[in-house]
Amino acid sequence: MDRLAETPRSTLVRRPHRGHRDRATVDTILDEAMVCHVGFVEDGMPVVIPTTPWRIGDWLYLHGAARSRLMLHLASGALVCVTVALLDGLVLARSAMRHSVDYRSVVLFGGGEAVEAPEDKRAALLALIDKLSPGRSSRVRPPDDGELAATAVVRLAIDEGSAKIRSEPPGEIDKDRPWTPWTGTVPLALRAGPLRPVVGNEAPPPALPSWL
Repeated sequence: MDRLAETPRSTLVRRPHRGHRDRATVDTILDEAMVCHVGFVEDGMPVVIPTTPWRIGDWLYLHGAARSRLMLHLASGALVCVTVALLDGLVLARSAMRHSVDYRSVVLFGGGEAVEAPEDKRAALLALIDKLSPGRSSRVRPPDDGELAATAVVRLAIDEGSAKIRSEPPGEIDKDRPWTPWTGTVPLALRAGPLRPVVGNEAPPPALPSWL
C-alpha cells in the first residue's frame, strides 16, 4: 500500500494541510523514532504506554514482557492508537500565542497480532538491534529459547493513519509587529554524545543510524 487509508477516526481536522498519507513520508518518520506511545482502553480507563518501535516492511513491531498488559492487549487484536513525534525546532514568535514547535509525527490505528514462531520472533528482535546499530545483529548473541519465551513480539499493520509535519517560520499579524523580540526557529535534533565503552572493551566503535 503506497498510502495510508483514511477513515472518520483518522481524518485530519486541525490544519489538514500539514497532513501526509504517503508511505514514504510515514516510513521515514517511523524509522527514525526511538520512542512511540501506545494508547488503549483497559477496564474502561485509557492507558498510554511508551515503548520502542521498529518497522519491517508494512508492519510496525513492538516487544515487551510476555505477560505485560500492553503485549496482552496488542496480541488480542483489540484496537490501539500508536503515535510517534520527532521534535525538530522551537518556533519563537512576536506573539505569545504564535509560539510553536516544528515537528514530524505519525498516528496509526489498528489491531495488533502476536508473532508466535520462535524463528520469526528472533528475526524481528534482531531487526530491532540493527535499527539501534546497523549491522550489529551479526555480532551479538541472538536470543535463546528461554529469552524468546519470556518476550512477546507483536506487530501492527501500517495501513490506517497519517503523518503530520510542521516546518515553517513563526506567524505574525499586524498587532504583533510593535513587539521586537528575537523571532525565528531554534533547530533541535537528537544526537549521539561521546561513547562510554565498558572498561576493558577494545572492540571497534558501533555503527550508528545516519540521522543520529
